[in-house]
Amino acid sequence: MTCWSVVVDTLLSQSPELAHAALSDFCQAYWPPVYAFLRRKGYAVNDAQDMAQAFFAHLLEVKTLSRARSDKGRLRTFLLGSLENFLCDQRDRENALKRGGQQQVISMDDPLVEIETSMLARTMPDDLSAYDKAWATALVRRTWEQLRQAFVAEGREQIFEELKALVLRGSEAAASQEEVAARLNLPPATLRTQLHRIRQRYRNYLRDEVARTVSSPQEVDSEMSYIFRLLTS
Repeated sequence: MTCWSVVVDTLLSQSPELAHAALSDFCQAYWPPVYAFLRRKGYAVNDAQDMAQAFFAHLLEVKTLSRARSDKGRLRTFLLGSLENFLCDQRDRENALKRGGQQQVISMDDPLVEIETSMLARTMPDDLSAYDKAWATALVRRTWEQLRQAFVAEGREQIFEELKALVLRGSEAAASQEEVAARLNLPPATLRTQLHRIRQRYRNYLRDEVARTVSSPQEVDSEMSYIFRLLTS
C-alpha cells in the first residue's frame, strides 16, 4: 500500500513525457467527483466538462502538483481544496478554460450517464456530499475493473461476471446461486466458496485503492468506513 503523496512524488520524478502520461492516468482516475461537484455548483453538462478539463490541465502543471508532496491528509480533501481554489481565481479560470479547451486531458464519455443518474436518483444535501458520493462510486468502479482484469488474466472472465452479479445483488442473490452454479457447471458448495473468495479479493483490492488516497496506513480503516457509509446511505 502506497499513500498518494508518495505516488505523486514518483510521478514527478520521471521524465516529462512519462510523467505527463502517468499524471494523465492519475487525473483520469479521479475526475468523476470533480465533475459531480461542478454539476452541483450549477454548471451545465458541457460547461462542467470543459471546467473539469481545464482544472486537470492546470493540475498537470508540475508547479501545481509539486505542492502536494508536502501536503498532509487525504487525496479526496486535497483535490477538492485545489478545485475550490481554482474556481475562486477568476483570471486563472479564464486562462485555464482556454488551455483546457485545446486539449483533452481526460476522457469523460463512459461514466457520465452513471454519474448523472446517481445524482438524480439521490438528493444530495450539499455540494460536498455529491463530491464524496461520486468519489466513493468512482473508487468502487476502479476496484471492480482491476479485479475484472485479474480474472481475465487468469482466464476466468465468465466466472467473474457471474460472481460480481451475485455480490452486487446482496441478500437477493441466494435464490439464484443454484442457477449460476449450473451455468458454470460447478457444485453449489464450490460456487459458495468462490463467492466468498471474490468478496475477500474485492475487499483487499478496495483497501489497496483506498490506501493510495490517504497519507498513512493508519488512515485506511477510517476512510474505508467512510466509503462504506457513503455507498449505503
